[in-house]
Amino acid sequence: MLHNLGIVGQLYIGVFALSGIVCFAAIGRARKFQDPDVRRGLVGLLATSGGWALLRAVGFLLPDPFRVPAYIVGLAIGFTTVWAWLYFCSAYSGRIYHRNTSLRRASAAIFLTVLGIKVTNPIHGAYFTAREVSTPFVHLAVEHNVLHWTATGLSYVLSAVGLFMIFQLFFESEYDTRPLSVLSVLIGLPVVLDIVAQFTPLLINIIYAPIGVAVFAIGVLFVFERRFLAVQRASFGDDLSIYLDERGCIRDYSATVREVLPELDDSTGDRLSEAVPSVVEALESDTQILEREQSGEQRYYFVSTSTTMLGDAGAQVVLLSDVTRTERQRRQLADREAEINDQNELYRGVIDVSFGFVFRIDKQGRFTFASPSVEEFLGYSPAELEGQPVSVTLPNEATVDRAWKEIEPIFNGERNMVRDFPLETKAGATVFTDVRGAPIYKGSVPADKRTTEDIVGVQFMVRDATKRREREGLISVINRVLRHNMRNKMGIITGYAEMLEARLSGEDAEKATKIKNTADQLLDLTESAQRLEEYRELSPELEPVDIVPMLEDTVSELQMQYPEASVGIDTPDTVVVNTHERLKTALWEVVENAAKHGGDPPVVEIDVTVTETWVTIAVVDNGPGLPEIEREVLQSNVETPLIHGEGLGLWLIHWIVTSLDGELETTVRDEGTTVTIRLPKAS
Repeated sequence: MLHNLGIVGQLYIGVFALSGIVCFAAIGRARKFQDPDVRRGLVGLLATSGGWALLRAVGFLLPDPFRVPAYIVGLAIGFTTVWAWLYFCSAYSGRIYHRNTSLRRASAAIFLTVLGIKVTNPIHGAYFTAREVSTPFVHLAVEHNVLHWTATGLSYVLSAVGLFMIFQLFFESEYDTRPLSVLSVLIGLPVVLDIVAQFTPLLINIIYAPIGVAVFAIGVLFVFERRFLAVQRASFGDDLSIYLDERGCIRDYSATVREVLPELDDSTGDRLSEAVPSVVEALESDTQILEREQSGEQRYYFVSTSTTMLGDAGAQVVLLSDVTRTERQRRQLADREAEINDQNELYRGVIDVSFGFVFRIDKQGRFTFASPSVEEFLGYSPAELEGQPVSVTLPNEATVDRAWKEIEPIFNGERNMVRDFPLETKAGATVFTDVRGAPIYKGSVPADKRTTEDIVGVQFMVRDATKRREREGLISVINRVLRHNMRNKMGIITGYAEMLEARLSGEDAEKATKIKNTADQLLDLTESAQRLEEYRELSPELEPVDIVPMLEDTVSELQMQYPEASVGIDTPDTVVVNTHERLKTALWEVVENAAKHGGDPPVVEIDVTVTETWVTIAVVDNGPGLPEIEREVLQSNVETPLIHGEGLGLWLIHWIVTSLDGELETTVRDEGTTVTIRLPKAS
């Protein structure tokens, strides 16, 4: 079939197939882009362009009945590329048009309308007509009608809007963006081929846009990827910047920073510490302030760094923020330092009492401030967060979308509060918080004249919701277990009582025993629930305790109540643990459960081991093993209508151990069950 297409046809197939392969190959690299919005836009652009190009290549090989449907599908995918391009341009240039709900809805309406016209062309024929021709090779020749040129004109206009956003960023970045500008022009250059094809038979009438996207992808993701990162970093608003490679050598810098640091001239390729040692000294100082003399006056700059990655390429950007006015005021008010410190301490005290920490973001969703207490809570220092997108503290993209939905009303002038919102710590753990958000207005605008146009950011006050969630989970467990199990056990009591009333016979004693056993179970359940209620609000209040006497007392009590049980204990003479007296309740629940549900006769072994940081208490029995439903309740840490334990003993153990900063593990083997309690060793 390729032979029948001739050299020209094979060339067209090769060019479009290669373009599609390049686009899809670049997706893996684009997915490593840190900014989630830029990543989505770039991946969408590459995926749609790649699919479009491959479909074009395959379309030349398809037999006649399938060429028109394939062309229509290609039109639909091609129009999708326009919107992916706009999304990418908005995100890359630091704008938020791609998150505007109204624009999204309008875009969806336009997209669906044009898509409907394209898909229904076989019915109305107003978009294009097609026929098979043999020159310069056998292919589907398409004659575009008025609706096509209307939709194509709209696509060109929208693509030009995206190019405008990109070129504006290039202009404002103060970097040498000539290579990136050429690549951006190349992405639109195939439009010339589209137009020329209307007037010459040397080119077939087919849209050539995927070729431009493929060239753009190679350039920005493989050839000029570091500069691509540096320019995007300029959208953060830091125009005084020096771009370094992974070795700390200067790769580029903005024109404005050269006015502050003229020694940067001809420094490309040199180490920053050698070319501008004063900047490195400022970075390593406590204040991070760089002092420079310009035009006969002293000016002050705050020096910071930010790191971003694209694939294996690392971009470290040194940022200089002009803080002359602030620094002058600080120096002039040095004699009032004590008073300011008192005010700061009062402010921190209010935050500590009311909230975990406070942070602010700008309209692009980047941190502009974080209170010092954020480091204790999330592991990031304030300096690490400032300038970073808020997504670095969110565990996944679904949470990012949820965050923006909650933030959007605040930018409309409303206040908002969200309960149980997940955040991700620097170590990768997820914590839950209560968050209050309020808009920040320009300070120069009086309160009675403020509008949403005057909003410059959002301030959030964050409180740790972990303990409350645990308490609520505990209450839920108690209520559900009591409702379910009490109802079941009372049903047994009531049923046998009715039978006893209706018929008294030789089985009365057996039924009376069952009534008594059921009542005892209910009593045990309510007692465990009462203990849970007593312990749920207790803080750890840990102190060094020798648990050996506690274990020996527990074993003695067990032997008195279960004389048929064989109990062994292996422990050092002294084991000091950071714990509380209520540990004895948990130990008793574990060993009693082992004796009560052990073999015949029951055998209970207690083994205590000590490491540098932990003390482990393992209680092993020879029973049939913990029922699966009990293990599922304990492992899931939740009660549902379909998952519910028979009692509260294991829950009582769990809540006591975790309240003592310990860990609980249950292992079931063929020969019995092992319940392991780990507690922090006293230092």
